[in-house]
Amino acid sequence: MMKQNAMTDAAKLQRRQDFIITAHRLFLQQQRLPAVADIAADTGLAKGTVYRYFRSKEEIFIALLQAEFATLFDALSDIISALPAAPAKAAAGFASAYCQQLQQLPALLPLAAMLNAVLEHKLALPVLKQFKQMLAGALTQLGQQLAAKIKVISAEQAADLLLHSYGLTLGLWQTLQYPPAVQVLLQQEPELQSLQRDFATELTQAINRLWLGALR
Repeated sequence: MMKQNAMTDAAKLQRRQDFIITAHRLFLQQQRLPAVADIAADTGLAKGTVYRYFRSKEEIFIALLQAEFATLFDALSDIISALPAAPAKAAAGFASAYCQQLQQLPALLPLAAMLNAVLEHKLALPVLKQFKQMLAGALTQLGQQLAAKIKVISAEQAADLLLHSYGLTLGLWQTLQYPPAVQVLLQQEPELQSLQRDFATELTQAINRLWLGALR
């Protein structure tokens, strides 16, 4: 049975959020961007209803990615606030807490990996601009917070460090995301086992080294 149309502003906001929540769950289940028809069916609504809130499938997932980033940025603010002022301890503390937080956001990196190649190409310019403004604003704010906490770098250098940390994160994640056939090959061939790495372990070490170098 199809649900009734949302009439109030609060109901419309909730329905939009319901679509994003459903898209998040289906994305994790299917390991791909699910069709709009799948999202609509799962929420008990017509496909056309989804398009009242989002103009494309990509717009749904950029909204989901924006929500994932917003959660990460809130967590990073808390992480930075709790860092010790000593650079070496700050590097280790950030690396550990940051990697733990990423594990709480399983959709973030898979979606981010699709951002430039898939999602952005079909977005309306105002939607893309809003998304980029959110990223730039958060990066600036977090850079200022980090520089105030650790006095050896400027706000601009701190923002650069955070951006480089993200680039390292995404690149390492993509490098270690082997398809099933490759995973079997790495397990079977002794000379290839050095390529079989745990992402969380490798990322924690890499971020720690990056920060140690930047904070010297």
